[in-house]
Amino acid sequence: MQCQNQKTDDLSVVARFGRLVWFGTCTVLHRDPSATTPWSSICVVLESPWSEMPKIVVLELPEDGGRWERRTMDLQLAELPKRCYAFLHVKDYPLVGVERDSLLDHFGVPKFVGSRTCTELNGYFGCKAKYDTHNNLTRYTTWFRCLFKMIQKVKKDPHDDGPEYTKGTKGYIWYETTVFTVWDHSGVCQVLCIDTPSDCPTELQKLLARLPAPLDFRDPFAMHASLLDQLVVYCDISVWRVRDPVRQLEKSRLQPGEVFEPTHEYSRHAIHVSEVLDSVVETLTEMQRCRTEIHKRLPDLDQPYKEEAMEYAQFQMSLMKNLKRRSDSNRARLVDEINLAFNSLARQDNDFMKSIALLTMVFLPATFITAFFSTTFFSYGENGQGWRVSGQLWVYWAVMVPATVVIMSLWAVWLAKGGKTPSFHKMRLKFPFRRFPRAKASKQPKPEAAQV
Repeated sequence: MQCQNQKTDDLSVVARFGRLVWFGTCTVLHRDPSATTPWSSICVVLESPWSEMPKIVVLELPEDGGRWERRTMDLQLAELPKRCYAFLHVKDYPLVGVERDSLLDHFGVPKFVGSRTCTELNGYFGCKAKYDTHNNLTRYTTWFRCLFKMIQKVKKDPHDDGPEYTKGTKGYIWYETTVFTVWDHSGVCQVLCIDTPSDCPTELQKLLARLPAPLDFRDPFAMHASLLDQLVVYCDISVWRVRDPVRQLEKSRLQPGEVFEPTHEYSRHAIHVSEVLDSVVETLTEMQRCRTEIHKRLPDLDQPYKEEAMEYAQFQMSLMKNLKRRSDSNRARLVDEINLAFNSLARQDNDFMKSIALLTMVFLPATFITAFFSTTFFSYGENGQGWRVSGQLWVYWAVMVPATVVIMSLWAVWLAKGGKTPSFHKMRLKFPFRRFPRAKASKQPKPEAAQV
């Protein structure tokens, strides 16, 4: 057999021989269909579908155990360590096409997960298992998505001492973390994390270093627990960074007119945080269900290990549920601030009305007296005569007193009925005639029992 060096840009060559997991030089068996010569070995140089190979941060566990080591490498899927966490920046996550399909194929994730529909969801969880002819688990793939929103850290008395995750003047940032995992019976356990905070590899490495016992890679979910711990930490930071400005808002007691704009902004963040926490709880619930099912098919795992894993997963789920309650509390506190602002405005309006009423009471007697004595019932000494009062003054009292009694009576009746104004939209206009006669409804025979 003769080895040839052949370069090709057509990825269909590899499609005939299996999944695309290697970018570089590989050896494949090839034979010209029109020839009768035996199969020959050809060295095919495959080019990466990426125009520029992205970099990933990898936490790797050596084959002989030991400590998790961190390094940066090119995204060569075939060169990924056997047991590792890989972190890919969201800007390097390939767009829909050959690049993304090759990434999904390596982890055994369905193509639909890479579609726009799934990339715009708040969360999901999925898994896929493969078995051999003896019904033994040989490969297990999971994929899930968790979102969390980080708003700008307050400058005075922040709750956490973590870094500032937001950049620019926007005031917040979304992390749409997507995770792909693949496990097989030979001990391969790889996790790819897309769109995580920049300090996630460092913080996860610290968590892994504090584990009381090494991970049991016979479990397909062995590497999920520590990663979920770190996601819980980020969700906790997200909730508290909404709480901090809410607390400052409560302590500052701004003017009612100045409260509405910041309160509306923080309320929007609190609603988003509560929404995604709801999705995270659903994701963890589905993950727990799949973990329970797959552990039943792994007799190599002893029962104490399975129970411990289940109990810790329940603990993580309870943490998320309590974070959701704290986030709901932030929303309720913001609603209270809005109600307080409305009540303060109503009280100010009441004070203004009292001021207007006081001014009215001050000037009303003088106005009434001036208007009363300026009537024609009085004369003030024209033509040398003295001040005189008309003998028809009784007409004024005869009209004013009954009118006042009628108005006060109508007002008392209106109050007795609850002070409700008539609802004009409920009033019906009745015409004395109909322009068009109403059509009679045709009588249809009742359906028989068999038709019903």
